[in-house]
Amino acid sequence: MPESKPEGTADAQAEESLRRLKDASRDLKDRIEEEKKRQDLPLDSNLGDPAWEQKAKDGRFDKPDTEDDD
Repeated sequence: MPESKPEGTADAQAEESLRRLKDASRDLKDRIEEEKKRQDLPLDSNLGDPAWEQKAKDGRFDKPDTEDDD
């Protein structure tokens, strides 16, 4: 016959598990928020500039090939 567990043990374990999950969730959300702050780009960044291709059309950002094709 299996041993009977004292009442409340399963509830206590569930509450402890839930508390740890909430703590982990809060920590993860904080880390995500910190990473977002680090990766924040200025509003005038070329990354989101739809006219960037037009501005770069003259080739000023082109780099010469440095590889030898021999």
